[in-house]
Amino acid sequence: MATRFPILTRRDFLRVGGVGAAGYSLLPMLRATNLQSTAATTPRGGAEICIFIMLQGAPSQMDTFDAKLNSETPEDFDIRTVRDGVRMPVGTLPRLSERLDKYAIVRSMEFWEQNHNRGTYYIQAGRPETPSRMKEVPSFGAVLAYESLDQRRDTDFLPPYISLNVRTDLLLANGLLPPSCSPMSLNARVKPPFVLPDSERDAFQVRRDLLRQLDHEWREMDTGRGTIFSDMDDYYHSAGLLSHPQAADVFRISDEDKERYGKINYVFNDLGNACVMARNIAQADAGTKFIIINHGTWDLHSNIYDKSKTLNQYTLNNELDLCVANLLDDLESRTDKQGRPLIDKTLVVCMGEFGRTPGALNGNEGRDHHDKAGFAVFAGAGGQGAGPRCNRPDRSRGDRSGLAQEAVDLPRGCDRNDLLNDGCRLEEEAGRHSLGKTF
Repeated sequence: MATRFPILTRRDFLRVGGVGAAGYSLLPMLRATNLQSTAATTPRGGAEICIFIMLQGAPSQMDTFDAKLNSETPEDFDIRTVRDGVRMPVGTLPRLSERLDKYAIVRSMEFWEQNHNRGTYYIQAGRPETPSRMKEVPSFGAVLAYESLDQRRDTDFLPPYISLNVRTDLLLANGLLPPSCSPMSLNARVKPPFVLPDSERDAFQVRRDLLRQLDHEWREMDTGRGTIFSDMDDYYHSAGLLSHPQAADVFRISDEDKERYGKINYVFNDLGNACVMARNIAQADAGTKFIIINHGTWDLHSNIYDKSKTLNQYTLNNELDLCVANLLDDLESRTDKQGRPLIDKTLVVCMGEFGRTPGALNGNEGRDHHDKAGFAVFAGAGGQGAGPRCNRPDRSRGDRSGLAQEAVDLPRGCDRNDLLNDGCRLEEEAGRHSLGKTF
């Protein structure tokens, strides 16, 4: 396997001696590590928004999109070849099995971590967790938000980065980027508090005007306010949600949508409501570039096929199948103001933080953590469907940030040192990742 580092054999060590060996091992330091391209980049896709469905807890690839049949697989999983050699658990993912032409499956994922928190951090940051830089590194959702700030229009009333159903302790925020790039975190189970009924809009406007007047007077008296106040000022544009007439429509779940997306009893997160909101946000075209949705937990170390348990492979597969299939259908059938199908301007990504042990179940009738093989699903943004694009579990470690940047028509490899001009280098980890080759 090719490597940047020299390989020193025992024969070489005896030949060059200790001093030579020390110098030999330092050869990589002579390489230039801060090279930058001078040529303009051409983004692959024309997407304007990314919907990232995070399957927190790490789903089993053998029981979902890389189905494998063994003696322990329940018969009602009905694993069979759907098309072009792609095997799917038709019994638990019937809708997605029928829609194989709408998405691509990458079955060659390898992950950096087997720990949930570190793995969840990685798939949001695109790099391993480093304690000394955790407060500095932004999520790629925040990076996309930052790079799109100069594209915002006066009519945009939604923040560029929105989180749905993600626990705050798992959500990676803006790091060193401006607070305007922070995610607006919502729980899709409840009606957002900022959606005002028409009867309260006038009263709200009066209170808002009074707040602005008092805040203006305070600014003149006190110029030494802390950063928390300046951060609130920077994010104050979100107040547009409270007064904009379309805000209520974006976050409203109709009875029809509840019927289509909510026919099943959700176990942990209301994935159906979150997918409806994400669809509405994409159609509103009001400034949002990145939406992260959490669905989980998929951490099935025991009783993975036990239907008597509240959490099992059946319930999770059924939730994912119903909601993602309807989301893809809606994105394909609905159009933006220019008549362009929403699926053409939207990149949908679905994956967990690592995979699960293949082969036989463990002693608790479940599957344990596995970083050597997993899957990711991609749809929309001009991507190809009809099954797997990569099949061998051989080092397709995912630079999801680079893929999202290219698909959302933002320049890949932008100089993040210019974004974070405090000296913190968030360099591109090019050469180690290959997910950008998927489409």
